[in-house]
Amino acid sequence: MRTLPGVVLLLVACGAAADDSARLERLEQRVDQLEDELARSRRGETYATEAADDAAWTDRVTLSGNAQLGHYDGESDSVLNDAGYRVWDARLFLDAELGEDIRFGAHPLIRNVGFTAEWNLVRLGEINNDVGDLYVDFQGIAGTSWLNLRPGRFQAPVGEAYPRYGREAGRDPFVSHPLGGPWWWDEGVMVYGGSSEGQLGYIASISNGETPFDYDAGSGEQVTLKLWGQPLPWLYVSASGLSSGEIGNGTGALWLGETWAMPIGEETDVDTFFRGLPQADATSGYDRSWLAGADVVLTPLEALRIWLAYGHYEIDGADGDDYDRTLQYAITEAVLGLGVFGPLFAPGYVGVRADTLGTFDDDRGFLLDWRDAETLGFNMKSMWAYSAVVGWQLGPFTTLRAEYSLRDIELVDGVPAALRDDAEDVDTFSVELGIQF
Repeated sequence: MRTLPGVVLLLVACGAAADDSARLERLEQRVDQLEDELARSRRGETYATEAADDAAWTDRVTLSGNAQLGHYDGESDSVLNDAGYRVWDARLFLDAELGEDIRFGAHPLIRNVGFTAEWNLVRLGEINNDVGDLYVDFQGIAGTSWLNLRPGRFQAPVGEAYPRYGREAGRDPFVSHPLGGPWWWDEGVMVYGGSSEGQLGYIASISNGETPFDYDAGSGEQVTLKLWGQPLPWLYVSASGLSSGEIGNGTGALWLGETWAMPIGEETDVDTFFRGLPQADATSGYDRSWLAGADVVLTPLEALRIWLAYGHYEIDGADGDDYDRTLQYAITEAVLGLGVFGPLFAPGYVGVRADTLGTFDDDRGFLLDWRDAETLGFNMKSMWAYSAVVGWQLGPFTTLRAEYSLRDIELVDGVPAALRDDAEDVDTFSVELGIQF
């Protein structure tokens, strides 16, 4: 097949031999037409390639999110008193596929590489605008389901409550969170894996151990390990452990509900009572902390889910034994789909939950919810909540739910009567619309 330059030379030679200037002019015009056609063809191939690249990019990236909005209220001493109409929670997720079937010759190295970023816009009715998850996910390392690596920022893999503070928030059957469910994000490395049948697995992590974003005081990492199993289709169990060294600035990277390891007296001007008398504020944080917990999820019926959880969290004060605190949490929750009463009720469900968090020590209290900092301070012995919710799914992506929560707060010995009065009327009520996409 002749190339375009060869065609040009041949045509010029023919024209010269015939010495026909008119014919030569026509041939030159034809060459110009051929060159224009070739240029247009090349431009078309470029546009087609760019369009294909754009389509491939959109195939590799997905955007999702969830939000909760509604009316929130409660008694005069509750954390929701006169909260009113609010956008209560909102977040966006970006997930991207970065590569797959990465090999060294014939040997598999990584099955899939992905990226996840979470943008937390609103939390507890206030503008948050910070980073949640932000990590690269290396899945199927060396071709096995038992080894996956996740460097970046992620939630501490402890217990079973933390998904409700992130990607699963829109699917949470309740309006409120459990009082003591473990969660929070930190920067580090997570390793996880499990059997291909999904019956046994583990999650382990090492991270900075500090609540603030991208912060490490260099005082001791936080290490976690969770083992989980599903020996029967209706039975899921997990056991979690966590340990940290010295907590820099007293701001540990594990939260139980709305509290975390902070020095006694921080975040509040309310006097702390210890053994019946006021206690001086701590001057330092904590030397170490550790947690042990267990969760059981039962689904005896397709429409019924029961969740049981317990955890024990010890934080040892750097200022001596008087500043040590031990927190315990317990959760009992059941959610029943109303489809058991017929197809007409299939979109509906009801749920009940009883849960608690506290030191359960008459002499040693703690700030069990940071929103009570300026009323109760570190004098909270325990919190109890008995919640009931009814919900109705308005399609696959939207749920309307209403919740009432009977609550009780107990304080340590020695606190004045006025302080006890601030802990009496703490029930909450909310009507909320939850969406996810």
